[in-house]
Amino acid sequence: MRNHRLTFALCAATLSTSAFAQAAGANTIRMVDWWSPKTGWEMASDDAFVGSRSGCYESLARIGFDNTLQPSLATSWTQTSPTTWEFTLRDNVKFQDGLPLNAESAANALNNLLKAAMPARAFSPKVIKSVEAVGDKVVKITTLEPSVLLPLQMASPATSILSPSAYKDGKINPINACTGPFVITEVDPTRATVKRNENYWGGKPTLDGAEIRFISDANTRATQIRTGETDIARLIPPWIVSKLKTTPGVKLEAVNAPRTTMLLMNNKKAPFDNIKVRQAVQAAIDNASLAAAVYEGAVQPAVGPFVSTDPWAPKDLKPAFDVKKAKALLEEAGVKPGTLKLNLLAYSNKTELKDVAAVIQEMLKNIGIQVDIKVAEYNAIEPDMMSGNYDMGLMSRGYLTDAAEPASYLNADYKCKGAFNISQYCTPEMDAKLEAIYATPEPEKRLPMYADIAKKVQSEALTVFLIHETSYDAYSTKVKNFKSHPLNYYVLTPSLSLN
Repeated sequence: MRNHRLTFALCAATLSTSAFAQAAGANTIRMVDWWSPKTGWEMASDDAFVGSRSGCYESLARIGFDNTLQPSLATSWTQTSPTTWEFTLRDNVKFQDGLPLNAESAANALNNLLKAAMPARAFSPKVIKSVEAVGDKVVKITTLEPSVLLPLQMASPATSILSPSAYKDGKINPINACTGPFVITEVDPTRATVKRNENYWGGKPTLDGAEIRFISDANTRATQIRTGETDIARLIPPWIVSKLKTTPGVKLEAVNAPRTTMLLMNNKKAPFDNIKVRQAVQAAIDNASLAAAVYEGAVQPAVGPFVSTDPWAPKDLKPAFDVKKAKALLEEAGVKPGTLKLNLLAYSNKTELKDVAAVIQEMLKNIGIQVDIKVAEYNAIEPDMMSGNYDMGLMSRGYLTDAAEPASYLNADYKCKGAFNISQYCTPEMDAKLEAIYATPEPEKRLPMYADIAKKVQSEALTVFLIHETSYDAYSTKVKNFKSHPLNYYVLTPSLSLN
């Protein structure tokens, strides 16, 4: 099935002279990425990551390629009280429209984020009380509850700082409004162009610019790097990689991103308000077989939310797969075989989720649960998932996406008022555990606290974790200084160049 898809993509996408190739100049790099701007550049969406990877967006802090927290638009930060942080801005930074970066403009950007119809998980009114300018160089951020982790959250692309000119009538326009090494000059649903920011505070970038194409189909992205139509092809699934390993002039870099494909269940309504039903679904799913069937064994089956080698992962979790136990749990819950009919949502932006849904459908059929699958673009199904109008849904979720520790992910997904609580889960006990993490300044003391929550989420089957994802970035040997970022934040950097 996979090879057939790749062959089809090769036939469909190979062109002797592509418009994409013609558009790129001698010192302009060509890239294909998987996500196009779909929400009008809402910072809470993956559009913010497009802005970051394009070299335009920058935040007060950043996560380096070594996964450490580093200064960016702010050079330092200080916690002045349990709920207050002050960020000191870098000198001599200008937005691409010529306006200076100061405390007022930075506070304006963050307050626009707080007022958005869908604020970012890492920076929402459920977490942040206020943002204000203190003089010309200091931005004061006050949290609702004590937090030692705010600087990590301020490295998220969702908290990027744009010029006041970018915000108008509740909408965002990033063109000529960023601070980064590249300026977005043109964008539509299929492509974007960027040019060098000649006045970049970090020094003149090497490239003149870049042409970015947005292609959701991974096979087509792989085809374009094989045929030389692109210089960088991002997020190539592992089952396609074997086709690229022997391609002359192509290099591969593994992206062992902290990202898990999971089955979300609506904990708030029947039948998943019953722990035994949730545990039955968990026990019915054979993660190892799913990994083999859909991912050709190239990913790691998940036991809990975190990769076992993470410092915060519990060390004693065991696979839950047990069909006999699953049937017994349904019987204990009073569910007769064949009487339970559930819907399962999957989004087409990640090609493999349709196949994952089909495998889960068959596995749950084995314990007498009928599943109806709905596949659509993510933006079409997210409102139902966020509002709790669903039974089950597939999600590819990065647990370090919002911050370089899993606190922000756990807080957003499992706190009563969490900004991304699609599971609709809420208990005072979990809220207390999460609040304790945010009040613990020593990183080594937070590690067992994360592990404790991971055990609870797994043992109570609040979510069924399926596989830990692995993908690859492919790039031409002509590309120099390319490196895959562990959180997929940055691609077009000032030092990136072509032979």
